[in-house]
Amino acid sequence: MRAIGGPGQAAAYIATLLASAILQSSALAASFDCAGASTTMEQLVCGDAALDARDEMMTTLYAATLKANRREAVDTRQRAWLRTAQACRTVACLGEAYDGRNAELQRSEGGAAAGTDYFSDEPEGNHGTLNVVGPLHGFASVSLTSTFVGAGGEASGDVYAAGTEAFLDLRNGRAVSARNGCRLTYERLDADRWNVGQDGTCDLPGGTTFAGIYHRLPTKPETAGGSP
Repeated sequence: MRAIGGPGQAAAYIATLLASAILQSSALAASFDCAGASTTMEQLVCGDAALDARDEMMTTLYAATLKANRREAVDTRQRAWLRTAQACRTVACLGEAYDGRNAELQRSEGGAAAGTDYFSDEPEGNHGTLNVVGPLHGFASVSLTSTFVGAGGEASGDVYAAGTEAFLDLRNGRAVSARNGCRLTYERLDADRWNVGQDGTCDLPGGTTFAGIYHRLPTKPETAGGSP
């Protein structure tokens, strides 16, 4: 868990990123055929459904991040991540590498736009935001933040915030993320609602909590002319 404040297809991506690193070009590379996977990273991604989903999500997050940030800075960080990922020899290692980088991208200004936001205002004083990329093939990447405004109000600095991220396997309907004694359960109720349960020792600052029903805000109807 992150205390923010207180009194935040498989092969196609690999081929694209390798081309960018080697050719220093913004052009997209041809799609990689998993039948010809040769490196350990390629073989791991092509042979594991969860890694494949992570890779597709990274493709989406990476493209969205580029739109809102300087390409040079994003590419430099991405190539550094790729070197770390290529050193992995197990599914667990590579999954952890993907999760760390996807969480970083999803927290960025552009990356957050690649997901869908859901909001919760329970209990009173707490404001939660759940950003979801997916579900994709039964998996999702989530970034969850909670902000609590105490009786003193924002002007007095009586504000607390916390955040966490997770890669979810929703193929059985629910997914559990446990970290440092804090256990969060995620369930997609329908297209517009998620339920997040919280138990264990979460040690969150102030009155922040991740538990609640998160709703997607209704979209504004368009006028006859198509303008918002």
